Amino acid sequence: MTTTIPESAAPLLLGRYRPHSLIGRGGMASIFRAHDETLDRDVALKLFRAGGAEDMDQHHTELSALARLSHHGIVSLIDAGIDYSSPEDPRPFLVMELVRGTDLETTLGQRALTAEEIAEIAFDLAEALEYVHANGVIHHDIKPSNVMLVEYGTSTFRARARLADFGIALNVADDNTDTGQETTGTAAYLSPEQASRQPVSTASDVYSLGLVLLQSFTRTIAFPGNQVQSALARLDADPAIPADLPGDWTALLTAMTARDPDARPAMADLTLAFRQAIFDATT
Repeated sequence: MTTTIPESAAPLLLGRYRPHSLIGRGGMASIFRAHDETLDRDVALKLFRAGGAEDMDQHHTELSALARLSHHGIVSLIDAGIDYSSPEDPRPFLVMELVRGTDLETTLGQRALTAEEIAEIAFDLAEALEYVHANGVIHHDIKPSNVMLVEYGTSTFRARARLADFGIALNVADDNTDTGQETTGTAAYLSPEQASRQPVSTASDVYSLGLVLLQSFTRTIAFPGNQVQSALARLDADPAIPADLPGDWTALLTAMTARDPDARPAMADLTLAFRQAIFDATT
């Protein structure tokens, strides 16, 4: 449910972006629909909560990741700045492309997807992640609510899956080990190495994507429960993958969710496999 902000109370950020309504809220930031008064268009404005050095580091991580990524499968960064409307409480913000559509989590709650739709979503995400990984970034938080299904309002183009929220993205070259008290990422979609706070690689995104696609078929979370139960479950068991999935999906999802990161396929190979899955689903 959106919350409208009175125009008189909305600051004009960077002299051009005016927030109008709250459209989402997370632990670190709130998302507003805003209007770019210079170009007369609506945008999404991600306003971070006030915090200490660690929160600012996380903001700079997302900004750094997004600034060097430009791909049709990723929600684009437009601008960034700091809101000084309350001088004692400055807040960094990102201005993002406003994506019109629904997220995969909402869609799965409403209806079942066809094998063709799942293959199309898988291809779009794998193509985007192949690009992300080639540019030295690990998304680190792939989950259905971070997958936007964008409708373009025509009868000739299908909905396209686009990847959002690089808030806890990592650089491939860094020492990617969770050293804090809490494991970063969303518990239900963590890779085993994330759950056990081991160094992560691009293979971690492969595992998380595998869980998202499995859920797209079953409409069931593979590792339910609270944060601790969900995170630890995958250290003792593999996800239950139906043996009767169409085409090569059972083998693909089994490989993607292997507990050994080195046993998982590369994203480039998955892009090709998912393209074939689209063909198989339409013939």
